[in-house]
Amino acid sequence: MLHIVNAHILNVFNQTFEKTELWIESGKIYLRGTSSELVADETYDAKGQYLVPGLIDAHMHIESSLLRPAELGRVLAAHGVTSAVADPHELASVSGTQGLDYMLADARKSPVRFSFMLPSSVPATAFEHAGAILQAQDLEPFYAQPEVNGLAEVMDYPAVMNGDPDMLRKISDAKKHGKHVDGHAAGLTREQLAVYRKYGITTDHEATSVQEAQARLDAGMSVLIRQGTVEADELALLPAVNTTNQQAFSFATDDKSVNDLVEHGSIDESVQMAIAAGLSPEQAYSMASYHAALAERLTDIGALTDGYYADLVVLQDKNHFKPQHVMINGAWVDEQPVETAERHDMPLNFTFNQHDLVLPIQANQKAHVIKVMPHHITTEHEITEVPTKDDQFVSDDVYNKMVVIERYHDLGHALGIINGLGLRKGAIGQTVAHDSHNVIIAGADDTAMQLAADTLRDMQGGQVVVIDENHIVTLPLEIGGLMSNQPYEQVYERVQALKNAFHEISDINFDPFLTLSFMALPVIPSLKLTDQGLFDFEKFTFIDLVE
Repeated sequence: MLHIVNAHILNVFNQTFEKTELWIESGKIYLRGTSSELVADETYDAKGQYLVPGLIDAHMHIESSLLRPAELGRVLAAHGVTSAVADPHELASVSGTQGLDYMLADARKSPVRFSFMLPSSVPATAFEHAGAILQAQDLEPFYAQPEVNGLAEVMDYPAVMNGDPDMLRKISDAKKHGKHVDGHAAGLTREQLAVYRKYGITTDHEATSVQEAQARLDAGMSVLIRQGTVEADELALLPAVNTTNQQAFSFATDDKSVNDLVEHGSIDESVQMAIAAGLSPEQAYSMASYHAALAERLTDIGALTDGYYADLVVLQDKNHFKPQHVMINGAWVDEQPVETAERHDMPLNFTFNQHDLVLPIQANQKAHVIKVMPHHITTEHEITEVPTKDDQFVSDDVYNKMVVIERYHDLGHALGIINGLGLRKGAIGQTVAHDSHNVIIAGADDTAMQLAADTLRDMQGGQVVVIDENHIVTLPLEIGGLMSNQPYEQVYERVQALKNAFHEISDINFDPFLTLSFMALPVIPSLKLTDQGLFDFEKFTFIDLVE
């Protein structure tokens, strides 16, 4: 039995630090407090430092980090994140149940406690081609896995509203197995939230304002405050938190790049931002642990008392989250490399040539343009004249060409125009394109875009920056074209090289790859491009590119 003494330990139930002790046995806290009967095999003297529960990411996508689960766990543990609720939607969209099996197996190599929510919409909609289709009957066997915690963000609101039988079975299956269901309520009205609540959907991470947060509270939902690489909503939402409603709030990253994680952190960044904005450390730590566990129905984690798993972080200063030591499941976390990764190849199957990039538009015609909103995954729908030559669209440093190519069955491609990437020359491309992860490329010239497509096909998925034909920088993503099988340190260096190359062709100061990855996601407002065409979220249908 491990005995921790001389510690100020956070009590999340009354949000105070108390000078007390912990007795830990078999991965769990046996007793919080003093004892004259228990005998310690080992004693840890905290020397007056502060102990808080391990942080919990209430909703995230492992694949967005470009790291496999076990490698991401190394990064998270270093930042005091001991549990994460993951939606493996991305790899599942690429390779179905085989992708789910891969994620579960690799996560078991990490000390971090990954809880998985089964993807609710593969494909996300009928408006794009994915690599797999997962119906309720495909998902139900996974509830036998102890790591599976429920059904992930239900993003297909029309399917719920219209009573789609398969969607309703997915929801009922989760509940039948004693699990819960996460929501995805982007753009939904208060009345539409009631439809989600009718079917027992209890959380949402898509609130972007105090008003939207309050609508979710009024509907009896938990609000997961999102602070990701692209979608950064925390500062806008924190004013909604008060001492009366605080248990309804927790933190989530949703999508964070490896660079962002290494340089700025995970939920620890959310905690620091909350403290800087005026929340007490006790309140911020409770939101980042116990409140997240409540929202996601995670039992026996998130608090430091009898019967809870011994997941904790040792801090010198409660006002500054800088882990001195991290414990998960009663064991101190070390920095040893995890087991070698298995590959998960999914060959790219598409034909594409430079002629496919011809985009006819006559002078003085207006086009529907995807306008990037920096640091957001939503876009604006711009209708405007664009540069042309010889009755064809030509890129300039404002308007760039974009293409989405179906990668699985050689079913074709669609062209669009994007404003906001600022590409002066060259192109960028990747096989990370939510949610179906087809090939997505944006560029300032057709030759560079063709080179990007060829490079992605040759390396069977990844990310690429084409400066010119002699300067091409790549990051291979061997696991389904979404994640690397290399250590996170190497992935971080390769991503830095990509960023440096990108800055030779554009001056934007936000993450171009994560931003580009959401330009093909039709369930998010307002205008997106899938492999099937230009999709208007407000009309919920495809539209012609030219007026």
